[in-house]
Amino acid sequence: MNELIDKDYLTDLTRINETIKHNQNKAMVIVNSAMIMTYYEIGAIINQRKTWGSKYIQKLSEDLKEYGKGFSFSNLKRMAQFSSIIGKKEIRAQAVPQIPWGSIILIMQNQNPTRKCYGI
Repeated sequence: MNELIDKDYLTDLTRINETIKHNQNKAMVIVNSAMIMTYYEIGAIINQRKTWGSKYIQKLSEDLKEYGKGFSFSNLKRMAQFSSIIGKKEIRAQAVPQIPWGSIILIMQNQNPTRKCYGI
């Protein structure tokens, strides 16, 4: 390629790389937001059955294994805790859906370390 084409090519390549990275980041935020809302909704469902105790959550974790490690016994307990601490309106009004799940867990633990939900 001649020098002009090489320069234009490198400019285009840089712009394309930036576009890909930018949109990958936007996609991760959208996926994280959907995941956080899913976890909130699962926690709300679990909280409707609080009186059923830990065996209910254990059975759920076993029946949800096909969806991966994210639905373990301890994570389902955290979802219930998350749902009991934060309201749905708060989630939508704040940046909560943009925060990674692991960070939300740390926030919940540090905000009220004595609060227990199903033995957390």
